[in-house]
Amino acid sequence: MVQVKNSVNRQVPADISGQERPIRVFGRMMEKGLLAHAYLLVGAPGAAKEALAFSIAKLLLCEAPHLGEDLPSPCGSCAGCIKFEHQTHPDLVVLKPQGTMIKLDQIRDLQRALSFSPLDSQRRVCLILEAQKINLPAANALLKTLEEPPGGNHLILTATSVRTLLPTIVSRCQVIHCEGLSVSALVERIKEESLCPSDSAQFLACFSEGSISKAKDLLEQNIFSVREDLFGFLKSKREKALFLLFVLSKRISNKRENILLAIQVIRTFLRDLMMLKGLLSVGRKKSEELCVQILFNPDYENELQAISHRFSSQDLAEYCQWLDKVEWLLDRNISREFLAESALIFWIRKRR
Repeated sequence: MVQVKNSVNRQVPADISGQERPIRVFGRMMEKGLLAHAYLLVGAPGAAKEALAFSIAKLLLCEAPHLGEDLPSPCGSCAGCIKFEHQTHPDLVVLKPQGTMIKLDQIRDLQRALSFSPLDSQRRVCLILEAQKINLPAANALLKTLEEPPGGNHLILTATSVRTLLPTIVSRCQVIHCEGLSVSALVERIKEESLCPSDSAQFLACFSEGSISKAKDLLEQNIFSVREDLFGFLKSKREKALFLLFVLSKRISNKRENILLAIQVIRTFLRDLMMLKGLLSVGRKKSEELCVQILFNPDYENELQAISHRFSSQDLAEYCQWLDKVEWLLDRNISREFLAESALIFWIRKRR
């Protein structure tokens, strides 16, 4: 696998659950010889865009793909497929952000790679992942490549939305919209694979944004331990909460990603508290049915109900805005431990 300068070596994702429709559409275009030179895969963070991009790349680099079947697939046994799986295919170029963005020198390296003919295959496949992070000079340079692409090259970009890219880049790509699995479908997958206790499957499914791969990544991050620790803090009495504040803030501030994960978990509690307050006017039986369907944390419903009176809806809304500010400040030169404390102390300060 060719890695252009500053890109990162990685495992090729395999799970494209929920993306069968784009694969079928792409297979029909291959079968009819109607491949475009550039594609843009757009969708929410959990929509498996990256996995789909690699799957399409493998299909393109396969020497004998199965295109006539319901779901097109690579043969898995040709030299192209084997090299792809071993991440040694010379005609696969992968480009992703260097730090927080894709920079001009990365696009120039890509352009130099495209100036040569493919080495092993009839075509070269270039993946530009998280294209929404491309800076303006790099975007303008990429535009020139998209306007006059060298023959035998196919570019596949991924982005969260067409609105995050220059309109001129979007207009030169065929846009494919990706959607993640529904919450109910993801709950079933989680239960089928016994990823977590059944009563916690709803939380994991809601938190995973339609992606079974993200669900598994979250489990590796001990998401349920994080949730349990944070909820223990949120429901504790003031004296104990003050003690836990410093213990938790130290624990979650060692990495930026840990603070972000904690903030996202707290947001699920805030959302559920708001929902429970909104259901007060609904009949008890109807309320119980709705809670199972709409809460991120239905297994914590009784405890959430018990603490919901401590906060007004305005308090919860203000807390959400404060968490937005903490996330914004994370990218500034501010102590992570201070920001972790700031995210947690708001909960104590607003308690009635």
